[in-house]
Amino acid sequence: MKAVISVFNKGNVVEFAKALNELGTEIIATEGTARVILNNGIPVTKVSDFTGCQELLGGRVKTLHPRIHAGIATAEIGFVVVNLIPPDLAAKKPLDSMDIGGVAMLRSGIKNFENVAVIVTPSRYNEIIEELSKEGKIARHTKLRLAKEASKYLLAYDSKIDMLLEQME
Repeated sequence: MKAVISVFNKGNVVEFAKALNELGTEIIATEGTARVILNNGIPVTKVSDFTGCQELLGGRVKTLHPRIHAGIATAEIGFVVVNLIPPDLAAKKPLDSMDIGGVAMLRSGIKNFENVAVIVTPSRYNEIIEELSKEGKIARHTKLRLAKEASKYLLAYDSKIDMLLEQME
C-alpha cells in the first residue's frame, strides 16, 4: 500500500507519515512535504522519483502525472493526503497560487473512494491510524465520510477561486 502526501498545512504530517510507515505503507510525497518527513528520519519517495519526472515550472507541476493518477485509480495508492495551497487573495496575481495537481489528486481519490482514503484535514490523522491499526484497513463508511469531506473542501476552494474571478471584472 502507498500513500501520496502533498500538504500545505504540515501540522502533524510527520507523526502521520511515521505511523503509516510503521504500519507498512510506503510514503510518496511532494518536495516540500518530503523534506519535512525526511528531516525527521522517515523513509519517503519523492513524487519526482516515483513518476520519473522532475517538477516543472518552479514546482507548480509535480503531481499531474499518469503514474500518480493510475496509482490512485488502481488503488496502488490507497491514501491521498492533500490539503491545498490557499489562494492569496491580496496578491497582484492571486491565481498564480491556485492549486491544480492537488485538486486533481483529490478528485481521483474521491472517484475511487471505495478503495482509497482521501484525507484533507490533519485532525483526521489520528482516527485513520487508530482504525488502520485496529482493523488493518479503512472501512468503507470511513472512506465515504472522508470523500464527502474532501468534496466539501473542494467546493469551498472552488468558491474562493470563483470569487477571485468575479473580482477581476
